Amino acid sequence: MGLKEELSKCVHCGFCLEVCPTYVITRSETHSPRGRITAVKLGISSVGLNTCMFCRRCELACPSGVKYSDIITSVRKPNVIEKVLVRMLERPETLTPFIKPVLRLNGFTPLSYEEEDYDLVLFPGCIMSVVFRSTVENALRFLKNRGYRVKILNGCCGLAHTHVGETRRAEELISKLKEIKKPIVSLSSNCSAHMKEKGLNVYDFSEFLIKFVKELPKKDMEVTLHQPCHAHLLGIDKYDRQVLEMMGIRIREAEEPSFECGAGGDYFIFNKNMASQVMQIKKEKTLKSGVNTVVSTNPSCSIAFIKMGLNPIHIADLIFK
Repeated sequence: MGLKEELSKCVHCGFCLEVCPTYVITRSETHSPRGRITAVKLGISSVGLNTCMFCRRCELACPSGVKYSDIITSVRKPNVIEKVLVRMLERPETLTPFIKPVLRLNGFTPLSYEEEDYDLVLFPGCIMSVVFRSTVENALRFLKNRGYRVKILNGCCGLAHTHVGETRRAEELISKLKEIKKPIVSLSSNCSAHMKEKGLNVYDFSEFLIKFVKELPKKDMEVTLHQPCHAHLLGIDKYDRQVLEMMGIRIREAEEPSFECGAGGDYFIFNKNMASQVMQIKKEKTLKSGVNTVVSTNPSCSIAFIKMGLNPIHIADLIFK
């Protein structure tokens, strides 16, 4: 379906408004999916086109089935810094020197590992490999303990490129990943969702556990659960909940666990003020659970939780906790 046909599906009902994080904090139509669609229809320049966090929660709320992501990516154009950044994501080792000064977090050299005649590919994603290397190490340790021969592939799935409008390069990266003939186990759940949408043979880590691992160690603890936006859109966040139940971990429910975390990929770097306001709302919703340990399976979300002063933890880390 072309852009014109997609735009015509919007009936301006407003169901998208209250699920949109930028509308929630601004109460401005300009910063809503409906307002952005109107701007594209009229062919006018709007600041709202650049404030979209690309969480795509509006797509779940839309009764007309508007593929909002196709509309916004058709008009977005990356600035020079964004172009450089997304290219760096393709080689995560180039990010390491910038993690501490930019994110105020420790940066690590991505873990390299490849066994002969490997069974599957472990795909950390770009940010996971340099900010949460211990999670990658735990996932590798778990898979090896289960008898799998593993290759780690550090790189980018193209979701970040899509976010800023570099759609051609995003498709090139997906085409390259499609050349992999072994199953891919992804540690970054929004990346998992993006690759699934593009037709790759990929399992989110929790999905892999549910489908191929019959038992996991029991843990006596309480957590709350965050549902990353793209993973929630595709419904693969259900596997996180199933893994926690398998491990006997008690889930204290947050308010609206799929509400945008505030990171929005690199959004919190380039739109600090709006991102911080979304983070504050997310923090309040999360703390209504009564606990501050948050199961977060997407690295940008985990960074946001750290900035909120909360304690994010990945499923792969829970196994060895």
